Amino acid sequence: MSRHTTSGPVPHFARLVASPPLPASAISRKMAGAIAVTASRVRLIVPTLFRFVAFLALLGGLVFGGMVALVAFVKPEPREMIEVVPPSRLQPK
Repeated sequence: MSRHTTSGPVPHFARLVASPPLPASAISRKMAGAIAVTASRVRLIVPTLFRFVAFLALLGGLVFGGMVALVAFVKPEPREMIEVVPPSRLQPK
C-alpha cells in the first residue's frame, strides 16, 4: 500500500526514497559515483575531477571578465617618450 496521497503512478524518485538504502556491495561502480540513495532523499554526488574542472572554468571566466572590463573601461594616456642613445652605439664597429 502506498503512503502517497497523489493519484496515479508514483514517480521514480519517490520509489527510490521510499525504499531502504542499498548495501554498498549491491551498488555497481557506475552507480556509486553518480547517485547515493538514502532513506530520506536522493542525492547526486559530483565527482572530484568534475568539481575541479568546474572550479577552473569559473576562475577562468572571472579572469576573462576582468580582462574584458579593463579593455572596456580603462583608456591609456598617450605621452611623449624620450630616450637618449649614446653616440658610441650609433657608430658601426
